[in-house]
Amino acid sequence: MTSTLANLQLVGVELTAALVDGRVWFAIFTALLFGGVCLALGTWVARRVGLLEPGAPVGEMIGVGLGSGLLIVAVSWAAVFSGGRSAFTPVAIGFAITGVIVLRRRIRRSPQGPLLSASASLPGRVDPGHPRWSNVLALLAGAGFVVLAGLLYGSTMAPSPRDGVQPVEFMDEAYYSALGADLARTGTETIYSPSGFAEIPGLPAQTWYHWGELWLAAIAIALFGLDPILARHYVVLPLVLLAAAALTGTIVRRLTGTSSRRAFLFGAVASLFLAPIPLPGPFFSSWATGLVFGITSYGLAAVVVLLILYVVARHRSLAPSPALSVFSGSVIASILPAHIVIALLAVVGTASVLILQSFRALVGRVSLPGLPRAWSGTLIVAGLLLSATAGWGILTGHGIGTSGLSSDVLPFNDSWRESVGSILLGSGALLAIPVGWLVFRKKAVLQGWIFIGAMALLGAGALAWGARLGDFTMFHVFFGGIAVFATPVAAVALWMLLRNLRRTGRLRLAAALVILCGVQLEVGVLAGIFRMQQFGPHDYQPISVSLLAAIEQLPPNAKLAYACAPSEEVAIWDPRLVSIDAHTGRPVVPMCFEAETFGALNGTQTPPASQSPLFQEAPQRTLYPTLAAQPSPASVAAFLKQDGIDYIYADSVHPNSLVPGAVLLDSAGGAQVLRIP
Repeated sequence: MTSTLANLQLVGVELTAALVDGRVWFAIFTALLFGGVCLALGTWVARRVGLLEPGAPVGEMIGVGLGSGLLIVAVSWAAVFSGGRSAFTPVAIGFAITGVIVLRRRIRRSPQGPLLSASASLPGRVDPGHPRWSNVLALLAGAGFVVLAGLLYGSTMAPSPRDGVQPVEFMDEAYYSALGADLARTGTETIYSPSGFAEIPGLPAQTWYHWGELWLAAIAIALFGLDPILARHYVVLPLVLLAAAALTGTIVRRLTGTSSRRAFLFGAVASLFLAPIPLPGPFFSSWATGLVFGITSYGLAAVVVLLILYVVARHRSLAPSPALSVFSGSVIASILPAHIVIALLAVVGTASVLILQSFRALVGRVSLPGLPRAWSGTLIVAGLLLSATAGWGILTGHGIGTSGLSSDVLPFNDSWRESVGSILLGSGALLAIPVGWLVFRKKAVLQGWIFIGAMALLGAGALAWGARLGDFTMFHVFFGGIAVFATPVAAVALWMLLRNLRRTGRLRLAAALVILCGVQLEVGVLAGIFRMQQFGPHDYQPISVSLLAAIEQLPPNAKLAYACAPSEEVAIWDPRLVSIDAHTGRPVVPMCFEAETFGALNGTQTPPASQSPLFQEAPQRTLYPTLAAQPSPASVAAFLKQDGIDYIYADSVHPNSLVPGAVLLDSAGGAQVLRIP
């Protein structure tokens, strides 16, 4: 309890700093303006292709409209600004074809002839259960959500400056922000750009990654001149999170066949905070959280998955048309460049359902379920665009960036077993997925197959993580499945079970289920805030705002080196001081041997002299081949000059031991910027 109060007090301190920061309010204004444009665009397109009914509840409009708009804008900007080199380019072509079809029909027909489903409301009709004033309130609530989400991220992961110093963000958050800035500057989809090296032999020129939300940040940076940290945490993440929450609420309503606002609100809240209850155990036993934190890793891919689920939920009411097929197929294909891990999980879940249906047809001698007319064209387009996306990615030099495979970490070790076991024990309300399948597999066939797909991809993700436990980032194949797939599916199962219990008169069980969900969501709120604080500044030494300004005044191509400690760095492209790069656009290059540090998180104590797998291709390895290496100042200076690194950053933790003769340019708060002669 004391720790929880201390964490909340810290949030209050950081919130105060954010509220008096003028840049924060400009970023919030930008978020509302940018979100409004995306909502208008996405709603117009979704209605024109027949995906969104004009009389749909405003929550559904926000989810489908904002989600579609964010995706269309990100994909289109990526294709154009990258000069076609983006992995999103084939999907952008699909959306462009959709636009051509819609505009041609718009010209040939009257403005009141959009492609509507058979059950669509008349244009301009407002659902009598949702009067206009309630729609206005809902839109205001969405805007308030964006403001509060931005302030929450700003109070935990993206702190504002105070007393003349800027707290140094956690390396992951600063790294993602720097990637957005690099996209805005170069249009190249590479995770290695913050390393300061234009090209690293042995590493791909571009990489598959979660580029969707990073391209959105690049747009905010390029158009509005926002600081990359603010662009990510006050503009992009709140908008993407709002779209995901509204879509989850909509999917709960659609798949449970209800128009209840409580169902919508439950789904929206569940998407943010529903996760296994964290239990004591190894590092990863308490790692799972809702999308309030998970959105930082899975970003726009979560929205894509939910848009696909929305199309699945509406598969019987959609009227087939070329525009709908091309648009829906483009949405499905966008999952690959949006997040390759989430795409693989989606393939596993879909393949599992198809295999089980085929096996059931063979063994039980029953016919396979027929394919709705609206899906035939969609699947053809999706298949073509997925193939084109994969092929274009190969042609444009996209490779897979991993954390490397550590030989010291054994597969399926005790840490993995204990982590998976703890997560299963703490699953709580998430166990509604298998229970829902047992109860509804015959009554609600579609929902039953969705439950099976979710369980299959979770099981496959856990096994894949254990098999390649030495590759640190493989944890995403399990925890990404929980955050992006299991949470919305569990919300659907929970609402179905609750309605069934109430309908059959088992009110005590229904009350117990409500209490379980309430407790688990409350724990999820605290766990989410705590996780965000874990990814905020800790023992990082803050940097003077004036010194950051001085660094920003260096030449545009300037790079800074600093002397680091072997166990301090994660990777040369994600250094401890990458925050300097995020705020100034000047990369910082760590100069030291980089030891293996991930092993301890996966339950293995590695020797201090063990080299990080990520250091294998590092240019610095020529100077620091071992832990004991001590290169001469002359060799270090020659290396830095050769790679165009003309400056050094030094502070009390990283004193200048690289080039003793470096010339002091500026100093503040015990830190220095020096020029190499």
